[in-house]
Amino acid sequence: MSASYDATPEEVFAIVTDTAFREQACEKTKALSYDVQVSTSGGDTIVRVSRKMEAVDIPDMARKFVGDTLTVVQTETWHPAAADGSRRADVSGEISNTPVVLKGTASIAKAGAQTVQAIDLDVKVAVPLIGKKLEPIVADAIRSGLQKEHDLGREWASK
Repeated sequence: MSASYDATPEEVFAIVTDTAFREQACEKTKALSYDVQVSTSGGDTIVRVSRKMEAVDIPDMARKFVGDTLTVVQTETWHPAAADGSRRADVSGEISNTPVVLKGTASIAKAGAQTVQAIDLDVKVAVPLIGKKLEPIVADAIRSGLQKEHDLGREWASK
């Protein structure tokens, strides 16, 4: 998934690593509760977002794994900027107490007059027989949340 912003890579990085932005994104995705932590380690900036969500539109076959709510924990480790201002991040995540894990990368890079923020995630559901059926459902839910976050990011960039 990707989103374009009328902003510089530095401005987009400042948005995605802003605690208030991430908290507002949690509210926009209707999180029941959330915890946002932004820290540094060496030259890296680490963004950890934990959000408790209502388990809506969960198929019956998955309901026994998640219950009425689920807690999604995502960590992005943003590495120092390259000479052109672009950045890359390692992304990992999980849905707590379930066999669901996420792993991938994110990037922020100049593209003409705009900056593109992209995320590429691999979703794995480690459940024999039904895991492969659940992965697209989990991926769609993540995509929906990311779209809301990208829309909010565009609003922030236009301020």
